[in-house]
Amino acid sequence: MDYRLRIQSKKLRSGRFQINFSTLPSDGGYYGYLLAEPKTSVSEIVGKINRHLAAITCSERYFQRNLFSLGNRKVNSGRILIFKR
Repeated sequence: MDYRLRIQSKKLRSGRFQINFSTLPSDGGYYGYLLAEPKTSVSEIVGKINRHLAAITCSERYFQRNLFSLGNRKVNSGRILIFKR
């Protein structure tokens, strides 16, 4: 998958950050939102987004991950939402 990321952040009242991201070029790409803790580094955020975007290549498993890993799902993995344009 060859893409560039555009990232914006917004500080929430809770102290966490809402990260808005999209892939460029915008035609047919992805966009989404990520909830990050205050001390999370930019490289960790970009790494998490990249891991999820790479996992989308196996879309059946990614979009239905609850069916495949009922006991293995991490609690923090639910803090990212990705949509296809």
